[in-house]
Amino acid sequence: MSTPTEVDTPPVEQRLGFMPEAGVGTPLAVGAFGFSVLMLGIPNSGLITAGAAGVFPAVAFGTGAFGLLIGGLMEFRANNVFGGSFALFYSAFLLTTALMLRFLAVEMEAGAFAAAFGTWLLLWCVFTFMLSWGAWYINMPAFLAFALLAVGYLFFGLANFVDSPGTATVLSTVGGWVLIVDGLVAWYLGWGLAVNTMVGNKVPLWPHPYRAR
Repeated sequence: MSTPTEVDTPPVEQRLGFMPEAGVGTPLAVGAFGFSVLMLGIPNSGLITAGAAGVFPAVAFGTGAFGLLIGGLMEFRANNVFGGSFALFYSAFLLTTALMLRFLAVEMEAGAFAAAFGTWLLLWCVFTFMLSWGAWYINMPAFLAFALLAVGYLFFGLANFVDSPGTATVLSTVGGWVLIVDGLVAWYLGWGLAVNTMVGNKVPLWPHPYRAR
């Protein structure tokens, strides 16, 4: 009596879909954010005429918010919760700020807008300091980018509450210089993340844990 032969069942092919490596959207996000920060910081620092800050809403919307949105969605798709959250939060910040400066600044009474906008920036100062704690466990440029951004928010937020125009100018000028440094750090981080996979980690990013370095 013959015994039935076992037929090998072919393995079920699983479709994994689009699963990029973690961090694939971060270079785009932080690079786009760096452009926005620099285009706000440079005019306020006094390096060029302060009126040049009028282009910031367009840069914030067209470059910053757009780049952060795409980068953040890619990070969430890669299950990078911190990277995706950071990028989409600040995409929303830049979009909202651009709308505030473009429309509400001319429609609201000056004192009311200053109070509202200053509160908006100080809220983001606190939130950014909270995120900087998480960035500490990534690498040093990421931590510095968040910490400097929080300091910049603080100076610009306070500038909206002081009564003295001279004091407000000083706060805005200092905030402008802080944002210049922050933008350059963001550019460095985005540059390093983008090219290190090709050049073999030759751009130092000083990852955590720092004591082991």
